[in-house]
Amino acid sequence: MASSPPDVPGDTVWEDARNLVRSIAFLNRAHHWLVTRASVWFAGFVVLYVLGGMLLGWSIAYELLVGLTAPAECRHPWYGYALSLAGWLLVPSVTGAAAGYLVTRQIERRRSIALDELLERMRTQSGGPPSTGGSG
Repeated sequence: MASSPPDVPGDTVWEDARNLVRSIAFLNRAHHWLVTRASVWFAGFVVLYVLGGMLLGWSIAYELLVGLTAPAECRHPWYGYALSLAGWLLVPSVTGAAAGYLVTRQIERRRSIALDELLERMRTQSGGPPSTGGSG
């Protein structure tokens, strides 16, 4: 009668977490950016908004974020300015960066000629690289 293999303990929680973090590297560039970078910015923005909702009130925090209320008119103007700046700078910049990156990826995916081949074709059509202009 064959003996059964010894019981092998399962992975610990820390080993599972480590494996999950390592598996993120296998995502494509857009998904990797969304998971690693955009999630951090989004979490910071949520913390800023929730803290603003608790300090100033939810409707005032929203109005500051979208620019309907001036930051100087709220109970805590210093925090009103932080929310207002986040609404005017952080949200559009992160949204624009994500949209630009994803559009660029789609354009690169549909490009039929490799960049090196295109540059070589342009060099041959123009007569070669420009001269340095040295006399000799």
